[in-house]
Amino acid sequence: MVVFVDLTLTQKQGLSPAMQTSMHLLQMNNLQLRTYIADLMYRNPVVELECPEIDFKPNPFERSRSTRTNHLSDQQDEQDDYTAEQSAEQDPLHDLFLQSAALDLKQSDSEILRYLILSLDENGFLTESASESARILKVSEQQVQSNIVRLQSMEPAGIGAANLSDCLVLQLQRMTPVNSIAVQIAASFLDQLAKQQTGTIAKALGVTRAEVLEACELILTLNPRPMNGLGVRSETPYILPDFYITEENGQLHIIMNDYYLPKIIIDPIYQQIIQSGTLDKSDQEYIQKNYKEAEEIVNFISYRKSTMQKVMQYILHAQKAFFLSGPGHRTAMNNAEIAAALNLHESTISRAVTGKFFQCKWGVYPLRSLFTHRIHEADTDQVLLQLQELIAAEPAGAAYSDQQLAEILSQDGVQIARRTVVKYRQKLGIPTSRQRNAHKRA
Repeated sequence: MVVFVDLTLTQKQGLSPAMQTSMHLLQMNNLQLRTYIADLMYRNPVVELECPEIDFKPNPFERSRSTRTNHLSDQQDEQDDYTAEQSAEQDPLHDLFLQSAALDLKQSDSEILRYLILSLDENGFLTESASESARILKVSEQQVQSNIVRLQSMEPAGIGAANLSDCLVLQLQRMTPVNSIAVQIAASFLDQLAKQQTGTIAKALGVTRAEVLEACELILTLNPRPMNGLGVRSETPYILPDFYITEENGQLHIIMNDYYLPKIIIDPIYQQIIQSGTLDKSDQEYIQKNYKEAEEIVNFISYRKSTMQKVMQYILHAQKAFFLSGPGHRTAMNNAEIAAALNLHESTISRAVTGKFFQCKWGVYPLRSLFTHRIHEADTDQVLLQLQELIAAEPAGAAYSDQQLAEILSQDGVQIARRTVVKYRQKLGIPTSRQRNAHKRA
């Protein structure tokens, strides 16, 4: 019997794990990359991180803000505003007032607790000392301190803390069982934790590095801003721009907002251990594998930065009218055009701009909002401009819904559906009416 076998030669192109990692890093924004780098240190023993001295460098568009003073008359005015202007369902302090009412306190304690709640800052911290509060309220410091303890026993855990360290300790102490190492780190070693100096912490506490890493992972699950868990503040997304576009004497400049990204340091000590010949083959292979991964990721991050700078430089030139004159002056642009100009693949351009944000003198925008089609581009841009102007001029605390915006535009001769308004609003990076109301109240 003769068996005929059909042999067909085919070519298939696949992506290696390294290429997949490179593309994954390119698609991350800076906040996501920061988290990825921190995770890398925990799972790769040859990686150490060098962190910047301060967590976030102020952006070029930051304005100085006056700090509020904690006087009793100001607190009373704030309480009146709370009663008259804000609904209970939307105010972030509403949950705390409900919890305090359920305690059935005598009037003096109830008034002190209410004062303390109104003294919380935007993070939920109580930065005013017990002695200062006692002086203002003309009560004993002991009375104030007992009500601070009541406030700190409320939900969410960490509310009423004096600072970040106190906030984390309060949350850890509510857990069962209590991780004593995590409590000590939160109380005394936050600076070392921020710089990823786990070896230093382990030596100071007389424990193993593995125990410190486990405690650090637990701390990272905690909420550093308890007030974010109350009311509508938790619904307001926080956006950190990946780029700043500044103007100086008519010249545009790009600032990549990557100051706070840790620098990856590859520890050479493991190479010395390998060369000493004290490790077996499997351990040597494990360490070599980690060295290779660390070196690849350093190269991928460097490639990511250079690619994003090239793409942003092209966009800066193509959209110069927008950056100088504002919304309504966008130029038609797409992935294919940039890919051809920079000799890159369209998918690379797509990954480089997806999920990224920039800030210029006109505000914060998704990078994708600058990509418009040539067909009816002028008409679309005009509608985007009208929509942005309507939202900018809407009454404080009474933001227009998407349906109302559609109706107002229709009255101006622009026939547009509500779902199209939603699409354009999202393209401009503008939040919902409810989120806008909450932001203006805050």
